[in-house]
Amino acid sequence: MTEKLKLGVFELTDCGGCALNLLFLYEKLFDLLEFYEIEEFHMATSLSGGGHYDVALVTGTVSTRRDLDLLKEARNRSEYLIALGTCATHGSVQGSVELPIKEKLKAVYGDEGNPMHALDPKPVVEYVAVDFALPGCPYNKREAFQALIDIAKGIEPVKKDYPVCIECKLNEYECVLVKKGLPCLGPITLGGCNAACIRSGLGCIGCRGPLPGEVNPASEYEILKSKGYDDEYIVRKFKTFARWEP
Repeated sequence: MTEKLKLGVFELTDCGGCALNLLFLYEKLFDLLEFYEIEEFHMATSLSGGGHYDVALVTGTVSTRRDLDLLKEARNRSEYLIALGTCATHGSVQGSVELPIKEKLKAVYGDEGNPMHALDPKPVVEYVAVDFALPGCPYNKREAFQALIDIAKGIEPVKKDYPVCIECKLNEYECVLVKKGLPCLGPITLGGCNAACIRSGLGCIGCRGPLPGEVNPASEYEILKSKGYDDEYIVRKFKTFARWEP
């Protein structure tokens, strides 16, 4: 029998949803266990491996000194590291907080108001080399499952390189931006969610982060302006899941 790969799941500062989403694989989780032995995963086991990992999944942002130490430990002890969820790949909601965080803590708690050794929230990818980044708030659990299966079989997971709009067209969804005037970040947001928000009649909220490469946020900004949305609203929309400017 082939020896199973050792898997570790590490949680930094976040809501916990990305780690929990792995458990929502339900019966497919048992399929993963055919290939992996979970050495560390606080939501699933009390075991703490402390050794070498073939694959490490890291969720959340680096928001404290503890986060940074844990991230470096996960990177140093793993062969393959996956940044899982938009907090880890782009910073997500806490990453959009106006900085610096230490000044905000001081204003509320005084000079000694940083007992947790808070850092300005940043994504995992800004601190360590990442082998694969899977955004989403939460990410598509089927996409995560496929990535882990691919790695177990020696195949490099496929990186998405197209916007959410492509998935709208493939599913023949009506464009909510053009037809309904709803704010939709689909043209500049990385695909992979199968246009879940548009399927529900809503505009894309950009939870998978900006499309890398030749994306045109300035054009998206002008379109939203033409639909009657003001500057403040558009800037907030752009910054919700990634700290970027229109």
